[in-house]
Amino acid sequence: MTLNFDWKHFAMAHVMWIAIAVVSLFAAHAWIGEHDQRLLASQQQKISEAQVKDLQAQIVAVNAAAAQKVQTIVKIVHDVQTAPQAVAAIPQLTDAPLNARVAPDNPVQISVDAIPLVETLGQCKIDKTNLDACQANLKSETAIVEQKDLEIKTLKQPKSFFKRMTGAMKAVGIGVGIGLLLGAHGL
Repeated sequence: MTLNFDWKHFAMAHVMWIAIAVVSLFAAHAWIGEHDQRLLASQQQKISEAQVKDLQAQIVAVNAAAAQKVQTIVKIVHDVQTAPQAVAAIPQLTDAPLNARVAPDNPVQISVDAIPLVETLGQCKIDKTNLDACQANLKSETAIVEQKDLEIKTLKQPKSFFKRMTGAMKAVGIGVGIGLLLGAHGL
Protein backbone atom coordinates (compact mmCIF):
# COMPACT_ATOMS: atom_id res chain seq x y z
CA MET A 1 0.00 0.00 0.00
CA THR A 2 1.43 3.27 -1.11
CA LEU A 3 0.31 6.55 0.19
CA ASN A 4 0.23 9.27 -2.33
CA PHE A 5 0.79 12.56 -0.72
CA ASP A 6 -1.19 15.27 -2.46
CA TRP A 7 0.74 18.48 -1.89
CA LYS A 8 -1.89 20.62 -3.49
CA HIS A 9 -4.62 19.62 -1.04
CA PHE A 10 -2.17 19.79 1.87
CA ALA A 11 -1.12 23.34 0.90
CA MET A 12 -4.73 24.40 0.29
CA ALA A 13 -5.82 23.17 3.71
CA HIS A 14 -2.95 24.94 5.45
CA VAL A 15 -3.27 28.17 3.47
CA MET A 16 -6.90 28.31 4.44
CA TRP A 17 -5.98 27.88 8.12
CA ILE A 18 -3.25 30.49 7.82
CA ALA A 19 -5.72 32.89 6.20
CA ILE A 20 -8.23 32.20 8.95
CA ALA A 21 -5.51 32.76 11.57
CA VAL A 22 -4.41 36.04 9.95
CA VAL A 23 -7.98 37.30 9.72
CA SER A 24 -8.57 36.26 13.34
CA LEU A 25 -5.42 38.06 14.48
CA PHE A 26 -6.43 41.15 12.52
CA ALA A 27 -9.91 41.11 14.04
CA ALA A 28 -8.50 40.58 17.55
CA HIS A 29 -6.02 43.42 17.05
CA ALA A 30 -8.79 45.73 15.85
CA TRP A 31 -11.00 44.78 18.79
CA ILE A 32 -8.19 45.31 21.32
CA GLY A 33 -7.39 48.69 19.74
CA GLU A 34 -11.02 49.77 19.93
CA HIS A 35 -11.26 48.51 23.51
CA ASP A 36 -8.13 50.45 24.52
CA GLN A 37 -9.49 53.58 22.84
CA ARG A 38 -12.78 53.24 24.70
CA LEU A 39 -10.93 52.83 28.03
CA LEU A 40 -8.73 55.84 27.29
CA ALA A 41 -11.76 57.91 26.30
CA SER A 42 -13.56 56.87 29.46
CA GLN A 43 -10.61 57.86 31.63
CA GLN A 44 -10.25 61.19 29.83
CA GLN A 45 -13.97 61.80 30.23
CA LYS A 46 -13.73 61.24 34.00
CA ILE A 47 -10.76 63.62 34.24
CA SER A 48 -12.56 66.23 32.18
CA GLU A 49 -15.72 65.91 34.26
CA ALA A 50 -13.69 66.42 37.45
CA GLN A 51 -12.01 69.50 35.98
CA VAL A 52 -15.35 70.90 34.85
CA LYS A 53 -16.78 70.42 38.35
CA ASP A 54 -13.77 72.22 39.87
CA LEU A 55 -14.09 75.08 37.41
CA GLN A 56 -17.82 75.34 38.04
CA ALA A 57 -17.15 75.51 41.79
CA GLN A 58 -14.60 78.29 41.19
CA ILE A 59 -17.11 80.19 39.07
CA VAL A 60 -19.74 79.93 41.81
CA ALA A 61 -17.23 81.17 44.42
CA VAL A 62 -16.10 84.10 42.26
CA ASN A 63 -19.70 85.06 41.47
CA ALA A 64 -20.63 84.93 45.17
CA ALA A 65 -17.67 87.13 46.14
CA ALA A 66 -18.48 89.61 43.35
CA ALA A 67 -22.16 89.74 44.35
CA GLN A 68 -21.17 90.48 47.94
CA LYS A 69 -18.85 93.31 46.83
CA VAL A 70 -21.55 94.74 44.55
CA GLN A 71 -24.04 94.71 47.43
CA THR A 72 -21.57 96.65 49.58
CA ILE A 73 -21.00 99.23 46.83
CA VAL A 74 -24.73 99.61 46.16
CA LYS A 75 -25.34 100.16 49.89
CA ILE A 76 -22.59 102.81 50.12
CA VAL A 77 -23.97 104.66 47.07
CA HIS A 78 -27.57 104.38 48.29
CA ASP A 79 -26.75 105.71 51.76
CA VAL A 80 -25.12 108.90 50.42
CA GLN A 81 -27.63 111.72 50.77
CA THR A 82 -25.50 114.73 51.69
CA ALA A 83 -22.19 116.27 50.64
CA PRO A 84 -20.39 115.25 53.88
CA GLN A 85 -21.62 111.67 53.37
CA ALA A 86 -20.31 111.80 49.79
CA VAL A 87 -16.90 113.01 51.03
CA ALA A 88 -16.84 110.09 53.47
CA ALA A 89 -17.98 107.57 50.81
CA ILE A 90 -15.49 108.48 48.05
CA PRO A 91 -12.46 106.81 49.73
CA GLN A 92 -14.56 103.65 50.13
CA LEU A 93 -15.32 103.58 46.39
CA THR A 94 -11.87 104.36 44.97
CA ASP A 95 -8.22 104.14 45.91
CA ALA A 96 -7.40 107.24 43.85
CA PRO A 97 -6.25 110.23 45.89
CA LEU A 98 -9.18 112.46 44.96
CA ASN A 99 -8.86 114.62 48.09
CA ALA A 100 -12.64 114.98 48.36
CA ARG A 101 -13.87 117.93 50.43
CA VAL A 102 -17.01 120.01 50.86
CA ALA A 103 -16.88 123.17 48.77
CA PRO A 104 -16.41 126.13 51.14
CA ASP A 105 -18.75 128.44 49.25
CA ASN A 106 -21.50 125.82 48.66
CA PRO A 107 -21.99 123.13 51.36
CA VAL A 108 -24.11 120.88 49.10
CA GLN A 109 -21.27 120.47 46.60
CA ILE A 110 -17.96 118.72 46.97
CA SER A 111 -14.74 119.29 45.13
CA VAL A 112 -12.03 116.81 44.20
CA ASP A 113 -8.60 117.03 42.63
CA ALA A 114 -9.07 117.08 38.84
CA ILE A 115 -6.13 114.91 37.65
CA PRO A 116 -6.88 111.93 39.91
CA LEU A 117 -10.58 112.25 38.98
CA VAL A 118 -9.77 112.11 35.25
CA GLU A 119 -7.44 109.14 35.82
CA THR A 120 -10.14 107.33 37.82
CA LEU A 121 -12.81 108.05 35.22
CA GLY A 122 -10.44 106.91 32.45
CA GLN A 123 -9.75 103.67 34.31
CA CYS A 124 -13.50 103.19 34.81
CA LYS A 125 -14.07 103.60 31.07
CA ILE A 126 -11.25 101.13 30.26
CA ASP A 127 -12.67 98.65 32.76
CA LYS A 128 -16.16 99.04 31.28
CA THR A 129 -14.83 98.44 27.75
CA ASN A 130 -12.90 95.35 28.88
CA LEU A 131 -15.94 94.11 30.80
CA ASP A 132 -18.14 94.44 27.72
CA ALA A 133 -15.58 92.46 25.69
CA CYS A 134 -15.34 89.80 28.41
CA GLN A 135 -19.10 89.47 28.55
CA ALA A 136 -19.30 89.04 24.77
CA ASN A 137 -16.48 86.48 24.87
CA LEU A 138 -18.17 84.66 27.74
CA LYS A 139 -21.39 84.42 25.76
CA SER A 140 -19.48 82.96 22.78
CA GLU A 141 -17.49 80.56 24.96
CA THR A 142 -20.67 79.43 26.70
CA ALA A 143 -22.20 78.65 23.30
CA ILE A 144 -19.04 76.73 22.35
CA VAL A 145 -19.16 74.73 25.58
CA GLU A 146 -22.83 73.91 25.02
CA GLN A 147 -22.05 72.68 21.50
CA LYS A 148 -19.13 70.57 22.76
CA ASP A 149 -21.31 69.11 25.51
CA LEU A 150 -23.90 68.19 22.89
CA GLU A 151 -21.19 66.63 20.73
CA ILE A 152 -19.82 64.65 23.68
CA LYS A 153 -23.32 63.45 24.56
CA THR A 154 -23.79 62.31 20.97
CA LEU A 155 -20.42 60.54 20.91
CA LYS A 156 -21.16 58.77 24.21
CA GLN A 157 -24.16 57.04 22.72
CA PRO A 158 -23.16 53.55 21.58
CA LYS A 159 -23.41 52.64 17.93
CA SER A 160 -26.56 50.80 17.03
CA PHE A 161 -26.51 47.02 16.78
CA PHE A 162 -26.90 47.17 13.03
CA LYS A 163 -23.91 49.51 12.58
CA ARG A 164 -21.73 47.27 14.73
CA MET A 165 -22.97 44.20 12.88
CA THR A 166 -22.29 45.85 9.51
CA GLY A 167 -18.70 46.58 10.60
CA ALA A 168 -18.19 43.00 11.74
CA MET A 169 -19.67 41.65 8.51
CA LYS A 170 -17.31 43.81 6.46
CA ALA A 171 -14.33 42.46 8.40
CA VAL A 172 -15.51 38.87 7.92
CA GLY A 173 -16.20 39.52 4.24
CA ILE A 174 -12.69 40.89 3.73
CA GLY A 175 -11.24 37.85 5.48
CA VAL A 176 -13.28 35.45 3.37
CA GLY A 177 -12.31 37.36 0.22
CA ILE A 178 -8.61 37.10 1.08
CA GLY A 179 -9.01 33.41 1.81
CA LEU A 180 -10.77 32.81 -1.51
CA LEU A 181 -8.14 34.77 -3.42
CA LEU A 182 -5.37 32.80 -1.82
CA GLY A 183 -7.24 29.55 -2.44
CA ALA A 184 -7.98 30.41 -6.08
CA HIS A 185 -4.32 31.07 -6.81
CA GLY A 186 -3.38 27.70 -5.43
CA LEU A 187 -1.15 28.97 -2.65
